[in-house]
Amino acid sequence: MTAESAATRSGDSAERKSVEPGTGLHQTGTGGKYPVTGTSGFGELVGVILDNLKLLVVGPVIAALVAFAAASVLPKWYTSVAYLAVDETGARVADARMRSVPVLDKVLAEFHAPGDTLEARRRYLDRNLRMVVAAGETQKTSGLFRLEYSDRDPRLAKKVTSLFIDAWLASTQPRPDRRAELEAEIERTDLQTTSVTQLIDRLQKDSSSLISQSPQGELATTILGLTAKRDQNLANLITLRGLLKGVSRDVLFGLPDLPEEPSWPNWKIVVPVTYFVTVLLLLMFVILRHFSAGRVLVPSSSPKGFFRPSARKRTGE
Repeated sequence: MTAESAATRSGDSAERKSVEPGTGLHQTGTGGKYPVTGTSGFGELVGVILDNLKLLVVGPVIAALVAFAAASVLPKWYTSVAYLAVDETGARVADARMRSVPVLDKVLAEFHAPGDTLEARRRYLDRNLRMVVAAGETQKTSGLFRLEYSDRDPRLAKKVTSLFIDAWLASTQPRPDRRAELEAEIERTDLQTTSVTQLIDRLQKDSSSLISQSPQGELATTILGLTAKRDQNLANLITLRGLLKGVSRDVLFGLPDLPEEPSWPNWKIVVPVTYFVTVLLLLMFVILRHFSAGRVLVPSSSPKGFFRPSARKRTGE
């Protein structure tokens, strides 16, 4: 056996010792800088970070500066907010009505939105309108929602929000034919309630003379029945008058405000988010690059392992 063959066998033996026990996994090279073992994995990770510290520090700073420049140059959008004291069902109904064609067209009659066609102007209004739950509330139990509209001009954002509210409230009022029906029903119920009230007053006034003509228990039952009917009519009157008026402006917990700071792009949000996201991405990049360059796994012919070291040509055999 030649000296070269002996050296080759000695190298192969050393390589087999570096195979991970029970797995057959083998590292063919790490550059001799970081040991790859279970006990020194954390130390290796720290070494990788220290070797790429300049990239991990300078990279996020540059990305944050670029984000700040972009946020300063890009067109700014302002969001006007109004608060509605409605529950989840009321908020869904209000949002659906505001996005309906009649309400959108009523807003467009007062505001010329960008777009070459009527459909394009409707889409512009629709995508800049939002109905969201107020901060600190939960979707299912909330009694307060935020109506938001965004525009590049803060004054227009406030104006359009007010137009949406006015058009929505007007849409809840009944149509002329329905209004006539409700007014007639209110008049009938009101007359009936007045008649029942007069009858109750008369029975109570003449109760002493009526007791001699009928048992006292029957008279009391009659008065109680008429009182229940009067109360029912009064409740119906409240409901009918509410339908006639539509949704009241009392639902406005907060009027549309005039925004002073842009909602997007807001550098106070964009810059920190960009910085931390860049840190995470660069950290993942340097770790993956190190381990992908350091580990080369090849199939093993050993019956006890699935991987073996990279094949080397042996001489002298």
